[in-house]
Amino acid sequence: MEKLNIYERLIKTGISFFVFLSIIYMLYISHSIHIEKEETKKLNEKLKLSNIKLHEYSQKIEELSIARERERVAQEIHDSLGHSLMALIMHLEFAEKTFTSNPEKAQKVIMKARNIAKSSTSKLREAVTVLKEERNIESLRNSIDELIDKFSTLGDIKIDLIMKEDLESLNPSFKLCIYKTIRESLTNGIKHGKATLFKLKLFIEKNNLILIIKDNGVGCDKITMSNGLKGIENRIKNLGGYVDFNSYKNEGFLIKAKIPIYQKI
Repeated sequence: MEKLNIYERLIKTGISFFVFLSIIYMLYISHSIHIEKEETKKLNEKLKLSNIKLHEYSQKIEELSIARERERVAQEIHDSLGHSLMALIMHLEFAEKTFTSNPEKAQKVIMKARNIAKSSTSKLREAVTVLKEERNIESLRNSIDELIDKFSTLGDIKIDLIMKEDLESLNPSFKLCIYKTIRESLTNGIKHGKATLFKLKLFIEKNNLILIIKDNGVGCDKITMSNGLKGIENRIKNLGGYVDFNSYKNEGFLIKAKIPIYQKI
């Protein structure tokens, strides 16, 4: 009987211990669930915060893209129309000076000015849609010659060009960069530097494209980075190259660009 009582007490003790363990376990589970809920809540808060930041970041990216596109549009209009309008003004001024002394010459210049005006109108339309796709330069030499020809009727402007034929094998992006750099340099040199002589050199040296543009303009001791010069610098940097601008008062303006070429020419 006494042994039975001992067994009963042991069983009761075991049951009590089991119940105790069960309660501890349930408390542990409850605590774990509470912790998980808190962690889930914190994660949700972090996720919401991340989503907010992601949205803000997306907005900033969109704003930056719009700003860059506006800058690109402004640069394209500046590059394409600035040169043409400058050439148009010079042709009209030349026609005005020679209208009495040489009417035939003045008439030719006026006709060329009209063509430039028509071309400028067309370029303005292109500039609005420009921006879908950059113009390709099929023949770099012909494109540069067209630039030079715009000033050929003006007797006081001389442009010498030395260019190697192998440059025609360059990637279109390189040729477009060269073309725009020369166009901007001529426009700036005539408009701001009052230059009458330009020497252009284009060649390849040790897998580098070298472009040198020197004019005899008034020069300056301190170079101000205008939109045109910034455009030149940005285009060349985008191709992995660099450009130096040098000028001294009464010693003209010098542009020297170097762009690495990775493909065979």
